Amino acid sequence: MKHNIFRLMALLMALLMCFALLVACVSEEPDKPSDKPGTDDPAEKPEDPEKPEDPEKPEDPECNGNHTDANNDGKCDNCDAAMKPVKEEVAHSVPEGTNFADELKNIVNVLHYTTGDHEAYNPWDEICPSTGMEVSPGDYVGDMIFDRTAWLEENYGIVMGCEYIPHGDQFINAVRTEWQTGSRDYQLVDYFAFGAQKVMGQEYFLNMADIEYIDFEDPWWIDSAIDAFRLGDYVEFGASDMLLLDKGATTLVYFNIGMAEDLGIDDLYDLARNNEWTLDVLVECAELALEDNGDDVWDHNDIYGISNGDDPVHNLYIGSGNHFITTNEDGEFYYSYCSDDGTAEVMIDILERVMYADWYWNSWIKRDLGSDNQPKFNNGQALFSFGKAKNCLTMRDMEADYGILPIPMYDEDQGQYYSQVSNYHDSLFAIPMSASGNTEIIGAAIELLSHYSYYNIYDNFFEIIIQNRGSRDAESKEILDIIFDTRTYDMGLLYDPEGVSDKVLRYTNTGETGVVSFWEGFSSKLEVAIENLNELMYKYND
Repeated sequence: MKHNIFRLMALLMALLMCFALLVACVSEEPDKPSDKPGTDDPAEKPEDPEKPEDPEKPEDPECNGNHTDANNDGKCDNCDAAMKPVKEEVAHSVPEGTNFADELKNIVNVLHYTTGDHEAYNPWDEICPSTGMEVSPGDYVGDMIFDRTAWLEENYGIVMGCEYIPHGDQFINAVRTEWQTGSRDYQLVDYFAFGAQKVMGQEYFLNMADIEYIDFEDPWWIDSAIDAFRLGDYVEFGASDMLLLDKGATTLVYFNIGMAEDLGIDDLYDLARNNEWTLDVLVECAELALEDNGDDVWDHNDIYGISNGDDPVHNLYIGSGNHFITTNEDGEFYYSYCSDDGTAEVMIDILERVMYADWYWNSWIKRDLGSDNQPKFNNGQALFSFGKAKNCLTMRDMEADYGILPIPMYDEDQGQYYSQVSNYHDSLFAIPMSASGNTEIIGAAIELLSHYSYYNIYDNFFEIIIQNRGSRDAESKEILDIIFDTRTYDMGLLYDPEGVSDKVLRYTNTGETGVVSFWEGFSSKLEVAIENLNELMYKYND
């Protein structure tokens, strides 16, 4: 017992000595700042940290996501984050209080295409929740689409449904069957642009310009799509902010920020803002990036100016302000490619200075090395990469910081950027002819969904999916405004006889530059195609 008492006393003495030393240490450094947030007293217990925000909805920590722009100058008043100007309120055309809940035909079913690679082509349910297609749980865009559909049904009594059918023959047969039988199984058709020519001009679809409630002057309609694809006064296919895949299909240029800085390249954002981001600048920068890994063998282990396939030849040509099919002063279509002055010279310049350059790794030319041997932009093996806006979904794990630029202008005289919407990934919608007795509800659904999206989804999609997840800095957000405001479509890539657009791409892989003689090889077929297209326009406008 005695020994236990001594041991207890010794332990107490030791604890008192340690406490005295601790107090002495604190008193000797009275000015040492605390490393604990919210207090200068190290003995004071810090407040419990706030619950972190949902990672699916990233916010700026400087103002906790509560961005304000009282001056409407495009910047947050508190943290200078780039913001889109406040949209002027525009009323939709559906009269207040209208409700179709008591109608016998208040259901709008959408026939939507899908592909084997959902992530690459259909990462979002863009019109309404669907069955038969897997989507990521907790998908923020999907949640917004669900809320939009619920809002439409609750307030206007319109019920949306969606069925996905694989693109190609199965999808085309479904469209044809709907037309032949008049079954009215579908009231909307959503198809990707590259496949649209297979159902275009077959009298399968109504003229959207005649549909009640639809007004192409409203800001939620994509003017460049309507203008590019209209056949005179007839609008068979269109795009509005009801869709999302067309936004994701918009082409842009990703660049490695750290690599650009190491190479001493001027501020690319400033060049883009000042309309000085041109083909010449792209070439000059890309030449600087070419670097061998030391083995004197140029292969997939090295660093290149651009690492891509053949798509950039389309991107740069459309980005130059040129088209494959254009209308003349009489409103008739003609092939402007290799016909209008300078179009062939522009294409040859793109081939010689970009597509066939040593610093460009074209996976189609070098495909004999195997697709797995592509130098990857995500791994820091290229300064630039042409891609679509939705490609940002595959770049979240990229270690290096990257920025976003428009497709460069051909030269400064061009005056503006043209951001191609990829016909291989874009979506357009049409109204089946069999729905002719139900157009009031269909027009109302399109109008209301587009209006809702313009104010409640598009900016959120833009901010959360494209900007905060896709780009790493506020300046890229400003550039994205430029890109989305200059979206460009081309009738020649929609109405594509003999697969000419694909042949232009494949020609890029030959190393040849005789584009005029190449094009003349299709001249007889193209003349017939243009004649048929114009006859179709006249037919629809009789």
